[in-house]
Amino acid sequence: MKLKELAIKFLENKYLAFAITLIIFILCTMPSEKLPDADDKTAHFVAFAGWAFCWQFAFKNYSKTLVIGILYGILIEFCQGALPTSFHRSFDWYDALADGVGVIIGLLIYFLANKIIQKGS
Repeated sequence: MKLKELAIKFLENKYLAFAITLIIFILCTMPSEKLPDADDKTAHFVAFAGWAFCWQFAFKNYSKTLVIGILYGILIEFCQGALPTSFHRSFDWYDALADGVGVIIGLLIYFLANKIIQKGS
């Protein structure tokens, strides 16, 4: 099996999509002082772009990935808002916006990557 085929098979694995979902949830709900210093909005954007890219590979449904991704980003913000103040987390609509934009960009990257893959086949 070629490297390209292995990479595609890896990305199409639904367990990978669910693992990324869980990792994002854990990172977004753990105390923020335990996380490395990074621009919060950029981190949300990158995480959700990667999430959408992997989910689209696994489930191949643009509209469901878009809706689930946006709702997931909002859900995480509500979870952060419910955490104790000692976690240094709070609800932030701008984080949810960064998540949503990340989902859209992740889907765009998937679309372009899929075109390149199809062209090379």
